[in-house]
Amino acid sequence: MAARYEEIARDLRERISSGEYMPGATLPLMRDVAEEYGVSDITVRKAYGLLRREGLIESRRRAGTVVREHPDRLRLTVRTRQIERDELGYYSGPESQHWRPLPHPDGEKTKVVSLPVPTDIADILEVETGYELTVRRRLIGDPDVETHRQLADSWISPWVSEELPQLSGGTGLGGMYDRLEEWQGRPLQWREEISARMPTPEEAEALVMPPTGVPLLRALRVTFFPSKGKKPERIAEVQDIRMSAEIFAVGYPLPRGASAQWPVTPATGDYYKTAPEG
Repeated sequence: MAARYEEIARDLRERISSGEYMPGATLPLMRDVAEEYGVSDITVRKAYGLLRREGLIESRRRAGTVVREHPDRLRLTVRTRQIERDELGYYSGPESQHWRPLPHPDGEKTKVVSLPVPTDIADILEVETGYELTVRRRLIGDPDVETHRQLADSWISPWVSEELPQLSGGTGLGGMYDRLEEWQGRPLQWREEISARMPTPEEAEALVMPPTGVPLLRALRVTFFPSKGKKPERIAEVQDIRMSAEIFAVGYPLPRGASAQWPVTPATGDYYKTAPEG
């Protein structure tokens, strides 16, 4: 059974989603809501706190508690899944061709440091959690839209740092990927996995996100040379890309598989029929 504050939050949530309280609208004072529902101010404070953590409302000085604007309702940007070559000769996604490196607070555009590798990235690179690796840290964004930005940390495999030490510094025109392909004389390939989590305070500030209520969309992009003959696949880098899930979505095509090619075989039987036991 839901607690009373959860029931009040659910009711207010429905009133927000239905448009009774539009983005920018001020919610009633907590004492008025408490009187409406016949509860204490503390119960209403808990309900408002829940909606605040969900990113539906926010407190504004001199304005009270207001319904937050939600850029995702406008579908600002959709990220598609393919790699292209931009006009400057760098590999990137098609929707961020005009994006450029932005300065970190200290003015640097690419920070090259040695840091302990996170667990999930360590698993991909087959190193121990906490093993120190070279990581190239960048903030990439649209020069014309402040909130259209992403954090990108490139964790470089130990074998790459050993065999191409120059990648721990300036990489030249075309960047790291061009240096790797020139060195191997063959093309790189990429694959990604997408997840979500809440941002750290530092990530929220860098991405111009609200401090609470909005998750990160996270893409781990694995850069590798595919297996060739007796040579196994070699992972060169894992790029940890984070962006606001309030603004960005991931889009990709859904091609028909072999069993779904047109014309299709007519359906038979009851799809939901329980299989016979035994």
